[in-house]
Amino acid sequence: MKTNSTKTDPLDTRPEKLYCAYRLKGVAASRGIAISKAFVLQGDSVKIDPVLVPCDDVETEVAKFRHAVDRAKGELRSLQSKVAHRIGQESAKIFDVHQLLLEDNAIIDETIGDIRKDKKSADYAFYDIMQKYQNTLDETSVEFFQSRISDIRDVKRRVIKHIQGDRTDYLNKLEGSAVIIASDLTPSDTVKLDRHKVTGFATDLGGRTSHVAIMARSMQVPAVVGLRRISKLIKEGDRIILDGNEGVILIEPDEATIRYYRELQERYYDTERKLSAFRDLPSITLDGKPIELSANLEFSDEAAAAKTHGAKGVGLFRTEYMYLANDELPTEDEQAAEYQKITKEISPDPVIIRTLDVGGDKEPKSFSIAPEENPFLGWRAIRICLERQDIFETQLKAILRASANSDVKILLPMISCLDELHDCMKIIDKTKAALSKAKVAFNEQIEVGVMIEVPAAAVLADKIAEYADFLSIGTNDLVQYLLAVDRGNERIAYLYRHLHPAVLRTIKGIISAGHKAGVWVGMCGEMASDPLSTLILIGMDLDEFSVTPMSVPEIKKIIRSTDYREAARIATKAQEFETASEVERFMVKIMRQKFKDIIF
Repeated sequence: MKTNSTKTDPLDTRPEKLYCAYRLKGVAASRGIAISKAFVLQGDSVKIDPVLVPCDDVETEVAKFRHAVDRAKGELRSLQSKVAHRIGQESAKIFDVHQLLLEDNAIIDETIGDIRKDKKSADYAFYDIMQKYQNTLDETSVEFFQSRISDIRDVKRRVIKHIQGDRTDYLNKLEGSAVIIASDLTPSDTVKLDRHKVTGFATDLGGRTSHVAIMARSMQVPAVVGLRRISKLIKEGDRIILDGNEGVILIEPDEATIRYYRELQERYYDTERKLSAFRDLPSITLDGKPIELSANLEFSDEAAAAKTHGAKGVGLFRTEYMYLANDELPTEDEQAAEYQKITKEISPDPVIIRTLDVGGDKEPKSFSIAPEENPFLGWRAIRICLERQDIFETQLKAILRASANSDVKILLPMISCLDELHDCMKIIDKTKAALSKAKVAFNEQIEVGVMIEVPAAAVLADKIAEYADFLSIGTNDLVQYLLAVDRGNERIAYLYRHLHPAVLRTIKGIISAGHKAGVWVGMCGEMASDPLSTLILIGMDLDEFSVTPMSVPEIKKIIRSTDYREAARIATKAQEFETASEVERFMVKIMRQKFKDIIF
């Protein structure tokens, strides 16, 4: 297709016409430009290579298939038992269809027949058979049959997972670098990626604060999400341009278009290099107000990047990856080693470690979470920790051990009432007592903060602040719950706006409540990394910004170029508008006047 353009910028070297096979517009999730080949992950989150096996290996493949089916049956029985115990027998019946599919002789015999007759690998044969049934149901409009598609898809994934074993190295087989294309990427998918080979992400689903978007910003690679059909349009190996600044994907562009985007890419990197001059400067406003500027980390090996970009400490260390990627729960020693790796790199600056926050879109491999109608409102985060105190206490011991010689703080996620906070404090005290009895060193006065990400906690912020040492605003979920907008749903992504007047009023209320109680208030959600929000948050008297490492220089430049009293006036004015669009237009106008070299 063709894209025509009109030049207005004298620095614009864009050709008169941009040519590509397809141009898709999605949600700009992580800034930057990638020009690379595509690596396509199939929509069912399993990668099947159409492999034929030697005659001598046929019976080995048959045995592998039978073993995988048996393991899948056992896995389902265990899951069904847990669901029956936790939710009830009626809910557990949803797995009956899955068991019947695994016991269907037609499916079993057809798969084995294809392995023996066509010499297909076990996963290749089973995938083809199940895909045939799935395609047949796709063609009918009868609701009952449509509802069976998800059952087939789940069984297909489950068996193939056991046939293939641990496929966490599938991206290690990449020759060179690539943009990852998928219908969606789960947290357990993304933690397995070889981050040295990934140059970007493009997905059908997702919004700006979906997990894949957060991961992309953490990895400092561009991403476009919410593209709806890219996984169907693109073939593996296709040349693509991914523009994370504009939220655009160009498939099979011509050479003139590639040259133009390479120049844009260089200009973007040049801007990043100029911002790096702020790395070692203090985070302080023009009129002398100091503001803490720290980093959000997904993995312990990102600690060096946080310091390189000029962050003073870690405002949020997400610990989920240790539970998402491994079949076994991480031990106390394993966790303590990870936390100490970060504290050693960051010291003497503080490190805030968030306790386990799985559930919702983050399904751990190390223990089972039963399927739920609405997982984002279900058994997740602190609710899991309070029920599985064995997991919680193990993690707390590891965090406390890391605090022995470093400035470590604990952050509790998804607190929705004071009862939960009090129960957490009792478990923390119990854990401290156990370590003291064992003569293990830790900081007796370790600070414990609460993540304000549930509307109930925002309303009760004044009461929570009486018991917490600090508050950290988690805008990713807070905005989602406050506006009733699924942040991973690309169809309603336009409604997810953290500059919504209701969000601004809520944040101002949280900050005021914390300060009235004498505790500091930070923000670790993605809003803190958004330069359009920075002046408003400074003006609301936010004490600490915790942002992605790559955002640190940009946010620091804004802070250092701002008069606090001016920011307070801007924040007051922003809260007077009636719609998010008005706030956004107001802030874009101000920021473009003040910061011509920052992308908005």
